[in-house]
Amino acid sequence: MDDQRPSSATEILETAAAELAAISRPKLYSFWRQEAEPRVHHALAEVEPFSAFQCVWIYTGDGGGIIATPRFGAWAIDMLVEKKEPDAILAAFTAEVDLNTASYHDISPVLGVQIDERCDLGDGAALVPAPEDALASVMRWSPYQPPYLPAGTALFLQPFTVTPAFERAGKDGIPQGKQSTTVPPSSYRYEQRERVRLACLLAGAGPVELPLTVSQPESSTPTLFVGGGGNLMARPAAAHPFVPYPIDRLAILRAFDLLGEFRELDSLVRAIDRLGRARLAASPVDRALDLGIAAEIALMHDHKQNNAEITQKIGSRAAWLLGRTPICQSAA
Repeated sequence: MDDQRPSSATEILETAAAELAAISRPKLYSFWRQEAEPRVHHALAEVEPFSAFQCVWIYTGDGGGIIATPRFGAWAIDMLVEKKEPDAILAAFTAEVDLNTASYHDISPVLGVQIDERCDLGDGAALVPAPEDALASVMRWSPYQPPYLPAGTALFLQPFTVTPAFERAGKDGIPQGKQSTTVPPSSYRYEQRERVRLACLLAGAGPVELPLTVSQPESSTPTLFVGGGGNLMARPAAAHPFVPYPIDRLAILRAFDLLGEFRELDSLVRAIDRLGRARLAASPVDRALDLGIAAEIALMHDHKQNNAEITQKIGSRAAWLLGRTPICQSAA
């Protein structure tokens, strides 16, 4: 671009498109982008329709939000790389403003689990084989203690939307975040992560942990009004598995569906956690203790506070656990 100030967003985008088209080598593109991104950003921020959105409150979901300046330069160049014409880029900006809904993903490494193909679990959530870019993204948002992610570690993806996605600044130039709606909410997404962990423990042969979750914008198309930094959440974990074990995705799906049939999972969670601890036990004695406690919880505890009639309770539940058919269960 020359020193003359561009008169319109279309002119700015056309000039950037011409510069991009003249680049013949990836290395030159990298150098050009480092210089062009801030230049295009500042130029677009001074003209319509972008100038009215220089300062916005971006809702990041679950009650969170940030004051930010949308990254006009990075967004516009991403659009140009996708071969979008200036008119189409401006139309995409208008459509995003009118929609005012942002799409995000929670990304959780499932330590101890390796799968070969995608496992859809409903509501858009899925266990997927670990792509390199997603793993690098997860590690980038834990700068102070990078997680150890063994090769092949599966990822659990959970989509959610935030409406509204943003709010423009008022007359005083300061945006005031009010209230947004996150669907599904964080409590539901946490329950699903816990259910995935339990399903993988039941379907696999090793320990399983989901120690951290990163929320990131949906990356299928360039988006302006999203929180670009990523929100890191972590849960306590006793020990992180160092090796991912291959697990059949159909076994995970079956266990996941069956866990969804229970009214409450408190006792079952404790039993399955003991099963997981048994797999990490340092001695046969510790392993036997953990397995015994898991069996005790599974066979004795229920929704009632009174756990009387232990003999009858253990017998009937063991019969249902061991019997393969209703006839065998009744005979036991």
